[in-house]
Amino acid sequence: MRNSFKIDSLAVVFAIISFFNIGFAQTNTENFAQLEFNFNNPGARANGIGGAFISLADDATATEANPAGLTRLIKPEFSFEIKAISYKRDVFNFSSSGSLVDFELSGKEFKNGVISPSFASIVFPLKNLTLSAFRHELVNFESTFFTQGSLVPNFTNGLAFFPVNSATEIKVVNWGAAAGLRISNQFSVGVSAGISQADINSSLQRFRLEIFDEQTLDNDSIIDDSDSDVFVNVGLIFKPTEKVSFGGVFKKRPKFQLQHTIEQNRLILDGVAGIVELNKEINFKVPTSLGAGISFQPSDALTFAFDVVRINYSDLTDNFVVTALDSTIISVDPLIRGQAVLLPQDFNSDAGFEIHAGAEYVGFLNKVGYVLRGGVFTEPDNSIEFVGPTTDEARSITAQLFRPGDSDFHVTFGLGLLLTENFQIDLAGNLSKGSDEFVGSFVYRLGK
Repeated sequence: MRNSFKIDSLAVVFAIISFFNIGFAQTNTENFAQLEFNFNNPGARANGIGGAFISLADDATATEANPAGLTRLIKPEFSFEIKAISYKRDVFNFSSSGSLVDFELSGKEFKNGVISPSFASIVFPLKNLTLSAFRHELVNFESTFFTQGSLVPNFTNGLAFFPVNSATEIKVVNWGAAAGLRISNQFSVGVSAGISQADINSSLQRFRLEIFDEQTLDNDSIIDDSDSDVFVNVGLIFKPTEKVSFGGVFKKRPKFQLQHTIEQNRLILDGVAGIVELNKEINFKVPTSLGAGISFQPSDALTFAFDVVRINYSDLTDNFVVTALDSTIISVDPLIRGQAVLLPQDFNSDAGFEIHAGAEYVGFLNKVGYVLRGGVFTEPDNSIEFVGPTTDEARSITAQLFRPGDSDFHVTFGLGLLLTENFQIDLAGNLSKGSDEFVGSFVYRLGK
């Protein structure tokens, strides 16, 4: 615990972190700097083969992976999935070194996890038309962390990051219906659509001292709201031979409007007791995506699959909104106040490509069918980056908090058990530097 964070000796700059509201519910607070998405196709089978499922999509999870694949089902089918995810995040706000214009923050890793029923669907084949209803968790993210704060070196007025205590929960659930239509024996199309429901509960409290109680609380950045919007997935599958299949899918994802509230202690602004409250409507835009895949079956027992997916992460900074109490950096030091104005074009997130590859092998042991699966895929950096000029202290600090992230490489594995002609259980794991994921799902088919 460091008592060096005293108000009478520090020019405390917090608006770069707590007073600006950015599109996609991205405030420039640490808890939204590295939001983790989970765009993997549902189902342990798809996860086991590296997520390369666009051209296969031959079970109930096709409603999300590629609705054209629903036409491959010949029996009514029910599918259910449970997913456990462990997130690993580096939070950069513990100590700093270097000069005023070129300093580095050290980080610490925090882990959080969620377990939930992430997918369920029911499918009804009707000759050339197949119908389905489903529930799918598009985003399920939780994060808690704290920081010790840090002084910016070589700044005589004592510029500092406040210690913070953060808790964030974000969930986006799709409720929808899907239809697949067989145009010919080689070609099928499909569409799924419905309502997305977003629920966000987030608080980032910034303290004057490393004593996390109400007496040292300086400001609190809060999102506690929900909203709904529509989503649409459109897909196609072309199977020129029994051994080869091509697929494509476009996913138009939802956009939500949410209320963001900042409660600020007036003492830091003008020395007057009381609270200043700022309420702002902000946007939460889930990035759209476009994917294509190919699968090849050299034998009845072995299948290879490959997907390429472009995720439009630039949606995160479309219609970017920057707002503050006075659109400036706030500080007890009058030399700093009003010195910097952050602009929407100061923040950027680039579109990225995911590459998926996997294989599965089907065998039998004592009349029980089993499937062995393995795969890999790449995950591009989806961080929002500060790309504006670092012409003053406030911009230099913002650049430290909104820095580019790293791409991630995932290794997947899975096992499927065909217990009866109508009942199947699948398990899968997905390991990477940024997150670990374990999925269990089952499929029950009706009829003989």
